[in-house]
Amino acid sequence: MSKSLEERLKELEKGYENMPDFVSSDNIIKRVEKANKRSPWKRIYVTAGSVLAAGIAAVLVMSQPGIAPGDGNNKGVPGEAPEEDQKENSTEDSVPELSERQAAAFLNEWETSFLSLVDEADSDQKIDSYETTGEVQQYFEETMSQELAAWMTDAYFTNRDDGVYVIAKDGPTWFEESQPFEMEKESDTRFLVTQERNNELLGHVNMIYHLVYQDGQWVVHEIESEEANSSNRGANVIPDELSGPQQAALNQADTILQQLLSQDAERLASRVHPDKGLLFSPYVHIEEERAVVLEKNQVANFFTDDNVYEWGVYDGSGHSIEATPAAYYEEFIYHPDLSSPDEIVVGETKQRGNMQSNIREVFPEAAVVEYHVESEEEGGMDWKSVNIVLEQDEQGSWFVTAIVTNEWTI
Repeated sequence: MSKSLEERLKELEKGYENMPDFVSSDNIIKRVEKANKRSPWKRIYVTAGSVLAAGIAAVLVMSQPGIAPGDGNNKGVPGEAPEEDQKENSTEDSVPELSERQAAAFLNEWETSFLSLVDEADSDQKIDSYETTGEVQQYFEETMSQELAAWMTDAYFTNRDDGVYVIAKDGPTWFEESQPFEMEKESDTRFLVTQERNNELLGHVNMIYHLVYQDGQWVVHEIESEEANSSNRGANVIPDELSGPQQAALNQADTILQQLLSQDAERLASRVHPDKGLLFSPYVHIEEERAVVLEKNQVANFFTDDNVYEWGVYDGSGHSIEATPAAYYEEFIYHPDLSSPDEIVVGETKQRGNMQSNIREVFPEAAVVEYHVESEEEGGMDWKSVNIVLEQDEQGSWFVTAIVTNEWTI
C-alpha cells in the first residue's frame, strides 16, 4: 500500500531536520530527489515526490531568518538595507564558517555516500540505484569535486550491458572521527584536515583532506598522503622558508613521488592535470615534439601497459628511446634512494651536469620540486634527479603536468 500524503510530508520534514548545519537550503531538493530515486517507491512517487520536495523546500527556506516571501517589488522595509546592498552583503557573507565538528561530520557524510552504494551491491556486485557510471559520478559530485568524483567512479565502478557493477578492491583511506586530527584554514573557502595514520597497508603517513566551498556547499576537493616523518627531514633537504603555495606544492610532490615509487598508478592518475595530461622527459632539456604525454586513463595503466612508446633519444648516441612505460620507469625514473633523497629543491633550478634545463621555459607557471640523489663516489656518474612539475587548477589545487629526470650526460 502506498504511503499517505501526510506520511510523505513528515518524511521530507525529517530529512530536512537531519541535514548538517552547513548544507545550504538550495541543495535540499537535490538530496530529497536522490533519496526518492533510490527508494523502492521511486516509480510511484517520482512526480509527486518532486513537487512535494519543492513545496517543503520553499516553506523551509522562507522560514529561515532573513528570508521572506514577496513579489520581487519590495520597496524596502524600515531598518533594512536596500535590495542591492542586501545582495552585496549576501555575496560577502555567503561562505559559512566551517568548524572542526562540521568538517568531521561532512567527511563522514562523504564516506557514507560511497559506502551506501557499495553496500547495496548484490552477490554479483551489481547496483540498482543507477544505470550508468555517469549517473554515479553525478551523485558523487554532491559531496566531491568533479575530479575526485570522476576518479572514484572510474576506480570503483564499471559499466556493463545490464548496468553498473562495483569493482572489488580496497576503498579509499577514510577519515576516522574517533582519532585526533588538525584543521588548517588556507582561505575562507578552503580548509585542510590532516590526520596521522599508521598501519601495514599505508605505512606511517599523514592523510590530508582538502575541503573547498563551491557552488553553495562544501565538497571534498582532493585527498593526498605524505610520509608522517617528512617534516623531520634535515635542513639540507628542505628549504628553510617556503611560502604557503610552495609548501602545498611540496606536499603534493611528496605524495606523487611516493605513488611513483610504490607503483600505485591509479592514485597517481588522480593527480594528473585534467587538461594537460602528464609529460615525460628523460632529460632536463625537454624536446616537446618528442616527449610522450599520457592522459589520466593511460597513467592509470602505466605499469601494465604493453605498448612501446618513443620517449625521445639517448644522449650521445642519438638512438631512439623505445620502451614500455614500465621499462622506461626502471631505466629513467627509479632509484632505490629516492625515498630518502640527499637534497630537495623547491622553486629554483640547480645546474647538475652538462645539459641545460629548459623546464622553466616549457612550464613558466609551474612549481618544480627536484628530488636529488648524489653519487656514491665523489665526482661519480651515478647521480639522479627527478623533477616533479606541478600546475594549479582554478581552485588552487596542484596537479602534476610533467616528470622530468636528470642524470649524468656526455
